[in-house]
Amino acid sequence: MELISKKDLLALTGISYGQLYRWKRERLIPDEWFIKQSSYTGQETFFPREQILSRVRTILDAKGRYSLEELADLFSPETSERELTAEELSRLAVVGPALQPALRTVLGKAGYSFFDAVLLAGVSQVVDKLGLKGLQAGEVLSAAVSAAGPMPKTTDCMLTVFRALDVYHVLLSRPGAPLWFDGQCDVAASCDLGELANQLKLKYKALIEAR
Repeated sequence: MELISKKDLLALTGISYGQLYRWKRERLIPDEWFIKQSSYTGQETFFPREQILSRVRTILDAKGRYSLEELADLFSPETSERELTAEELSRLAVVGPALQPALRTVLGKAGYSFFDAVLLAGVSQVVDKLGLKGLQAGEVLSAAVSAAGPMPKTTDCMLTVFRALDVYHVLLSRPGAPLWFDGQCDVAASCDLGELANQLKLKYKALIEAR
């Protein structure tokens, strides 16, 4: 897991020390993301880089429209109970063009759970990042659906795509959990489903309010 120091985080995002710790008090940023480590100056605070940068961008984009209390509720890790129709999924632009053909064959149905939508958003993101299309995009989606089958339907996890013997596989794991692969596995891409869930909740809330 790549870390970023508090000093670099504040400099990179333009937020203040006060904002950062207010967001922590308001439960917008989890306590466990504040990682204390020894440094030559004593102790320094670090954060999981990708997760904190994504969370800060989401907060900054949304805080003009919603109160901190509303954002805290939206960011809670519990899986949403809402169901999305295929039309809502399309309007939210959850699935990119590369994954659309595979979606119709692998998961084509009238309604989707919120977990389904987040998983699709994650797969779409990594498929686009890797430039996959056609059969390979479908291979990744099928692997993700298979990996998600036996797990609790929580979006508080990381999606990692790796390739072994020319076949794409998907691993779902807790954020921050160390992963070790042997030399025949090539880690291709990963994304944080928890942060995608937060972004999707905000987009869904805006869609409902616009009706």
